[in-house]
Amino acid sequence: MSFKQLQYAEKRMHRLWHDMVVADERGASPIELERLYDAYLQALQSYLRCYETYRQESGGIDIHRCA
Repeated sequence: MSFKQLQYAEKRMHRLWHDMVVADERGASPIELERLYDAYLQALQSYLRCYETYRQESGGIDIHRCA
């Protein structure tokens, strides 16, 4: 798992969250919001898997604590 792949997964997760918020603000139907929420949850789960794999492969470094 490369850092670039991890970044892609994170950006995808944020983009889907943003899309869901914008859809809610424009008055999307509950069905559309549910579909967007499901897509966001899948992206979140994917990001968490990527993060854990990256952390293990990089020797346990927690990138969220690096500042």
